[in-house]
Amino acid sequence: MRFFLDENESPAVLQPLRAVYFQHDFRSADEESLRGTLDVELIHEVARRGFHAILTQDRNQLSNRDERQAYIDTGIHWIGHAEPDAGGLLLIATTAAAYLAAMPHIIDEIERASDAHSFHVRNVPLLAGQRMKVNRLKT
Repeated sequence: MRFFLDENESPAVLQPLRAVYFQHDFRSADEESLRGTLDVELIHEVARRGFHAILTQDRNQLSNRDERQAYIDTGIHWIGHAEPDAGGLLLIATTAAAYLAAMPHIIDEIERASDAHSFHVRNVPLLAGQRMKVNRLKT
């Protein structure tokens, strides 16, 4: 399967996706020379290039009639998430973690789908206490 990473996603999430899901192809807007392409044209071009889905933070695409119709017409799947309230390494790590955890389910659904679908990926919790428990080691 081929997945296109929209320019509003950090390309830093590509490496973990490629490492874990090495049997699939993950490409960025920069790698495909599609940076700055308007959404309707982008969706059609991504479909023409043989991609199955677009990973994006642009949740407005689904509420814009023309953009939504472009997904329907091309059969391209929309995979997105809300931007986490984080920056730097935490932003990259949580975005990558959310996609990594959701991808097996997304791939299964895409394999069964006969038309375009949207996949709303839930972000992982950001606070340290939500992600781990810390205990001091004692002798």
